[in-house]
Amino acid sequence: MRRVRGRGQAGDGEGTARIVATGDAGGARLVVGAVAVKGAPVVGDAPMVKGAPVVVGAPVVGGAPMAGRIPTGEGDAEAAVRVGPGAFPTVGAALRALPAGGMVSIAPGRYPEQLVLDRAVRLVAASGPGTVWLAGVGPLIVRAPVVMDGLGLAGADPAAATLLVTAGVAELADCDIVGGRVEIAGGSAHLRGCRIAGADLAGLHVLGDGRATLTGCVVESVAGTGVVAAGEAVVDLVDSRVSRVRGSGLRLRGRATLWARNCEISRSGRSGLLVEEDCAAMLEGCLFLNPGREGIRLLGPPADAGASAADPGSSGDAGSSGDAGSSGDGDGSGDADAAGDERGAGVRLVACEIVQAGADGLLLEGAARASLVRCRIRRTALAGVVALGHAELRLDSCDIDAAGTSGLVARGKASLHGVGGAVRGCAANGVFLTDGARAVLAGLTVETSGYSNVHLGADAYGELSGGRLRGTPEHGLHVAGAAVARLRGVSVAGSAMSGIQTEGTAALTADDCELDGNANGLAVAAGTSAVCTGCRITGGSGAGVQIGTDAEATLRTCRVERTGAAGVVLAQRARARLEDCEIVETGGSALVIWTGASPVVRSTRLRRPAKNGLFVGDGAAGTFEDCEIAGSGLPAVHVGDGARPRLVGCRILDCEADLSLAEGAEPEFARCEVRDVRQVRLPGATGAGGGSPDAAVGTGPAAVGAPTDPDRRGRRGAARERPTASLADLLGELAGLVGLERVKQDVGAQVKLMRTVRRRQEAGLPAPPLSRHLVFAGNPGTGKTTVARLYGRLLAALGILERGHLVEADRSDMVGEYVGHTAPKTQAIFRRALGGVLFVDEAYSLVPPGLGNDFGQEAIATLVKLMEDHRDRVVVIVAGYPAEMTRFVTSNPGLASRFSRVIPFEDYTCAELTQIVAGQCRQHEYELPAPTVAALDSYFAALPRNRGFGNGRLARQVFQQMTENQAQRVAELAVPTTEDLLRLDSVDLPELGAGS
Repeated sequence: MRRVRGRGQAGDGEGTARIVATGDAGGARLVVGAVAVKGAPVVGDAPMVKGAPVVVGAPVVGGAPMAGRIPTGEGDAEAAVRVGPGAFPTVGAALRALPAGGMVSIAPGRYPEQLVLDRAVRLVAASGPGTVWLAGVGPLIVRAPVVMDGLGLAGADPAAATLLVTAGVAELADCDIVGGRVEIAGGSAHLRGCRIAGADLAGLHVLGDGRATLTGCVVESVAGTGVVAAGEAVVDLVDSRVSRVRGSGLRLRGRATLWARNCEISRSGRSGLLVEEDCAAMLEGCLFLNPGREGIRLLGPPADAGASAADPGSSGDAGSSGDAGSSGDGDGSGDADAAGDERGAGVRLVACEIVQAGADGLLLEGAARASLVRCRIRRTALAGVVALGHAELRLDSCDIDAAGTSGLVARGKASLHGVGGAVRGCAANGVFLTDGARAVLAGLTVETSGYSNVHLGADAYGELSGGRLRGTPEHGLHVAGAAVARLRGVSVAGSAMSGIQTEGTAALTADDCELDGNANGLAVAAGTSAVCTGCRITGGSGAGVQIGTDAEATLRTCRVERTGAAGVVLAQRARARLEDCEIVETGGSALVIWTGASPVVRSTRLRRPAKNGLFVGDGAAGTFEDCEIAGSGLPAVHVGDGARPRLVGCRILDCEADLSLAEGAEPEFARCEVRDVRQVRLPGATGAGGGSPDAAVGTGPAAVGAPTDPDRRGRRGAARERPTASLADLLGELAGLVGLERVKQDVGAQVKLMRTVRRRQEAGLPAPPLSRHLVFAGNPGTGKTTVARLYGRLLAALGILERGHLVEADRSDMVGEYVGHTAPKTQAIFRRALGGVLFVDEAYSLVPPGLGNDFGQEAIATLVKLMEDHRDRVVVIVAGYPAEMTRFVTSNPGLASRFSRVIPFEDYTCAELTQIVAGQCRQHEYELPAPTVAALDSYFAALPRNRGFGNGRLARQVFQQMTENQAQRVAELAVPTTEDLLRLDSVDLPELGAGS
């Protein structure tokens, strides 16, 4: 070999410089890059002691020529050596012969050596990545500037470190580290294009003041945490992926710092990111996919922490527990109380996404702080975001979709601040605040929640401005306990109960809000208070404003219009003030005052109510000044027995009659004016015209605006909901359901029967004896709930039911745990169903076999009585397995007489299950090619049809699993096409049995 000598120095300063050398050795052409350190001595070879660790900084003695050196040119230092045939036999021997800053080019092979690198060196795989493996009995230790290109490091013990950096800078490119962790206890490490896999406790552990940067790296298959940072450590992740780890994906402890950009944390067994104590994290463009528990969990220090933090290395060391210090990643006990004398530094997420978390999407505990900007959290098993303790959370333009419970939750003394964004399709509440939590939310949209869109309870405080609350089977905003809510410019629509409901001792302030199309607009329950200014309440099937017993409300410059029942109703002893309000085109009376209530009403206009303009019930009172009542369908003012209202300066216009008085009524009128009224009875009225006094002033039902004719009540009564679809549309929706041909015939026959009954009533003929209650007998997933909901809407369209809504119940909703508890529970769920359909699933569970003294019998007895008392206002549907339903109906004589019609629901055929999947594809914009359709048919045909067979529910689960499998498959494509994103292939089907 030709030897070329030189100084190997670059520049005048002390440091390193890379030298590219080309040489031929054993027929192989090597292109290597050496590192020279200015002033480093060039020394000779020394024999290697077998089995001893090689320390790069150890002195080399002797002056024999080194056969493994790579010539670098005349006059240059001998800064590059080679390991392999015809060269140094071991890496250790090469390192002994190499001056500081030199390079070792290693031929393919496995080298069972334990190395300690104490001076600058570069190790290169001569034939590229995957060809060289260093496999010592202990870790490769780095204590100086070291560069490694294309090497594989294989650990002997997965619970120990494979690479240990204690000082200096370790730079790794295209390296594989397997069978143990990478541990940075000091100095820093920079990994690019590397893979870390097969460790037991942690993939990467950075502690003390260590620093680590990973760019384009993968950490996977770890039986613990993917990446752990503790103490004062700093970790920077760029374009990297942490996947398939048994513990958390990322974990920070002590005062560690994390920076992450465009990373994916997927399929972690625990949290995607766990942050404890006083750590800080900044993440941008990161995806947390399918974590086993929380997407992100933040365990801040307690707010009153007085003790200093414990040694961050004690439990943060990867060798101390199964999750690199996983005592804080277990069941949560003690985590939120981690020691710390300051508030946590906080976490900031920008444009990040959390998908399908196994628990909450984001969980903050203790005094944790977080800020999210343009983030999205969707399809979590539990809540989307939860803030507990003294946590602080800021949200900016974030979306929470399809949470398994509530979307946004705050408890304890937690604080939320949000701007923009949306919470959609959550199974429970959209926003849930309780205890002493506080929230200030601006421009937030909350819609289609399973419960109330926004709920405030206990001592919570909520401030909402400029937001929208849309579509819920309960309340748009529910303020309970001693909670306080302040609203400005909020729009509430489509609530099946009340747009806004207060309960307990809650207080509400609402300015410039719009409540449209809710069953009831605003309901102020007993003991609560509300102040509304400039609000508009429109539409809905019930009352615009209901002020409960002993409640207090003030309405200023508000407008109530087009309500299905009364405009504003005051219950007994309610206290209210109305100033400069307008109540227009109500389905009942405009303003109703019940016993003991005595409001002050000034400058308020009551126009075109279907019944009375002002209805003052028995024993009620009130002062009405400068008000106007016009165009009422019944007498403009009705005064009940013992009522003593005072009307001053009021005007009554364009009515059939101005006044009806019950016996014992004691109204007082002063300076009132009557115009264009046919029957004038108001004493001392001025400007009367258009008719003559009628000697018979009406009393009784006609006078109070409560017609007893059932047809009239159906058109204009207090509880009827205007259907959102026509009868023809609803029948078309029924016909469009997959399969269920027998069910469609039976329900269609019921609809025809009900239509005939309705027509007889309209013709003044008596209705035939008829039981509207039904038994739906079928296996799970056969569409029973869907058909029940549609049946209620059909009856509402026919005018048989007032609202047609569906209330679902099971044994837990009806049966109490102690004596005297069952009847009230059953009554409560039944009251919610009045005007619609009560759907009792698995009804036979109310009478479990062999338990004759079970409380379920009391629930049945209560239900039977309620069905009789309210037989014209509700339809009850009981459902379950066919055989069990027969036993249920025969368990009580009252049930057998009321449930005389059974509609059987047959299992779906394989072709129908495939149609359901195809329908899901259309709904969610996926394509299902013909081969996949055929594969689906075969898949469903192969599934066992046992008692637990899921039918339609199974089909929907199969579709969901197919989309998840497709997402994983497409993610592996470098540049997926639109067709790739749309198409579901047969390979996306779950394994046989996984969907059943």
